Amino acid sequence: MATKDGPPPLSLRPFPVADRQPSNLADFIARVNARPGGFRSLTEAKLREQIKVEENPDHDAEQEDVDMSDVADDEDAPASRDPNIARMEVLKNIDLASNTAMLTLDSLSLLLSKQNPTQAGLTLSQQLRDMVGIGTLGADKLDEPSANDAQTKAHEEVAVGWTLMEINKARNAAEAASLFLEREVDTESRYWEEVMSVKKAGWSMCRVPQERHTLGVRFGFSEAAAEFKNNGLAPMRRSEDGSIELDLGRLGGVSEGLVVTYEKDDKIVGRSVPWRRSPDDPLLESRVLESRNTIFSQELWHELTREARTLAAYDVRLQGSRLTCKVDESSKITIELLPLEACPSPDDSLAENGTTEMTLLSLHILLSYAHRYNELMRTRPIPPHVSRARGQQTYALLRPIIARLKSNISIRACTEYVGDLVGALQKAGLPSSFTLRTPQLSMIESGASGPNQQSGAQTLVRNMLQPLEFTVKVVILDDMSFTIRGRTLLFPFTATYYHVLLPPSSPLQSMAAPFADGYSELRTLSEYVQTAVARTLAMHNISRLSASSTNCEWALDIVGTAIQDAEANRSALHFAVRDVDSGSTIVLTSVPAGESGSNGGQKAWTWAKNGSGSESRTLEAVVDDFSRTVNL
Repeated sequence: MATKDGPPPLSLRPFPVADRQPSNLADFIARVNARPGGFRSLTEAKLREQIKVEENPDHDAEQEDVDMSDVADDEDAPASRDPNIARMEVLKNIDLASNTAMLTLDSLSLLLSKQNPTQAGLTLSQQLRDMVGIGTLGADKLDEPSANDAQTKAHEEVAVGWTLMEINKARNAAEAASLFLEREVDTESRYWEEVMSVKKAGWSMCRVPQERHTLGVRFGFSEAAAEFKNNGLAPMRRSEDGSIELDLGRLGGVSEGLVVTYEKDDKIVGRSVPWRRSPDDPLLESRVLESRNTIFSQELWHELTREARTLAAYDVRLQGSRLTCKVDESSKITIELLPLEACPSPDDSLAENGTTEMTLLSLHILLSYAHRYNELMRTRPIPPHVSRARGQQTYALLRPIIARLKSNISIRACTEYVGDLVGALQKAGLPSSFTLRTPQLSMIESGASGPNQQSGAQTLVRNMLQPLEFTVKVVILDDMSFTIRGRTLLFPFTATYYHVLLPPSSPLQSMAAPFADGYSELRTLSEYVQTAVARTLAMHNISRLSASSTNCEWALDIVGTAIQDAEANRSALHFAVRDVDSGSTIVLTSVPAGESGSNGGQKAWTWAKNGSGSESRTLEAVVDDFSRTVNL
């Protein structure tokens, strides 16, 4: 350690000897008092004598004897020196020597640690090691300078050469670094240009989980099924040329799409193929869009296969990788998930391409509606006692399409049947007609709506999922009509029910009242319509004959479809509506008197819409002619 008086002395330096002369007046007085007698024995004569002795040339030898005697006197007087002070002086000198030795040892150990750190580290103090480390102090002997000028000049030339070589190396390194930075700038610029193009296209960007330094694009759907929700994020990795490569490993690395095929009589009459990007289209947003369509098609196919298990009663079958839905006896729709490279090319010559495109578009709309509905139910406040975790429900995707197909088939079949019937009645000269009415879905205007409310598009789709209805108003005569209302239900089962509605105070209410619960098939509906039309024709003609005939009185039979002579019971006319190959046919049969149980003498007249053997006269003319023959 360093002292306040200066640098520490060397360990070989002799211990300092105290000056024997008094340092101050107090020390002098103390020494005089320590002598025998003190100041009391001190006289002027003794002082003068001592001065003379000191001025004597022979004083040095005597002074030495005197000084030695003083020392002896001091040593012989133990009571004149404090032992504690002497002990502290000894300990101080010991600490000073120990400190100097440790500093010397640390200096030599630090110096040797540059050449032999293992051995020097054994004696180096830990405090100095932590402060400056090892090998930080060295001592090397420099070579003596050469006095040869030629050698000095050669050394200078070598130094200049080495300097030029290092400058060339630095220049080459700088050029290589410049080229590398230029390439990096170009690749980074291209990478971020593609990133910004995706951002401007409206896609969501985020960091990839578990890879915080990688940027990804999210093209999936937040309300998708759990097995597809996590697959909607693709890392955007930079290639060597700076272009972005989408990591689509979670999607299987293959772009897929749904293909809808419409077959009739085992022949393809319509096909809808998914959109695919051109091989020459390198745009990143096109690749992201294709990936979005792929994950949506995969989820749609997954939900269709789940729903198909509940639609076996409607001829929906999963056959390998194909899903078939039977439309009628001769046609069916096939749905399959194929890679885009394996999809067939579009064929615009097929007549039913519109049907398949509408089917594929409807499936996409219904799945999107299910996603929106899940989001609405997730964000809408519910009572605290109701759990939100209700599990994933089976979406209604194929069922609305099947209901729509059944409704179209029912409308077509009912319209054809009523059209043939009305055509036959018009052929018979009656003022018959029919009117088909189908409800039109009105567009919902988007406006300010409250929180957690469905948008206009969602309301439109919800209205499309309601039961489908149509009405057919049939006019038999001017004062005789009825309305057929068809209603196609989705749940709990998908079927079309027919109800017959009569005007207030209609005569048909008493003649042929319809079944209140409706008719589940067109065949049972046609049976009622045939009976109602036959009784209406019979009632109309009997009223007309009763007003014009004077010789006989006409009356209805017990069935209500025939008129006969009430007085003589001589003959009768039977009205009927029958289904033949050409469609509905009005049949009028005359039965002579006494031949009600046999076919002898009967005569029949028929009227059909497209029948070649139809009667040329009207129904009323035939009835009038028959009435005149009876009156005769």
